Amino acid sequence: MHTTTPRHTAQLQETLGRVFGQFARMIARRQATDPQAMSRTDYALLGVLEHCPHEPGIRISKLAGALGHDLSTISRRVSHLEGHELLERLPDPSDGRACTVRLTAAGRTTLHEERVARTGLLGTILADWPQADLADLDRLLTRLSHDLAADAEAWLPPSHQSSGRTAS
Repeated sequence: MHTTTPRHTAQLQETLGRVFGQFARMIARRQATDPQAMSRTDYALLGVLEHCPHEPGIRISKLAGALGHDLSTISRRVSHLEGHELLERLPDPSDGRACTVRLTAAGRTTLHEERVARTGLLGTILADWPQADLADLDRLLTRLSHDLAADAEAWLPPSHQSSGRTAS
């Protein structure tokens, strides 16, 4: 039977912290040099909307929960992105008093362009890595992402849990 020791998980936690911090700094450098660069929050927000193309939009409160941010932060970001026509507000079909938001065509294009730019930055760093290592890294990070999502889902009250699909 396989067991994970506290030493291994502590080391991994430290490594992931360094990697996430370094990745955040790489994105911050991009933002400092390119006025068109998208913030991490906006990128994540548009990414959540991209993964729900067949829904009539998502409530801002659901977006905030999916992103792990408070409602006021996401409301401000939604207003900002709406002002740039990257998303649009629609009446909530289940409750006319509320609204939902969804990605516009311009939002899809902008998200795609940002993804290409970020992929280029990461590609430069990983250019010398063997394909097998890249495949292993992707496989393991995908597994970690699924396990983290399952753990997050387990913490939600039943009324907020998804029906077998994830929003991010």
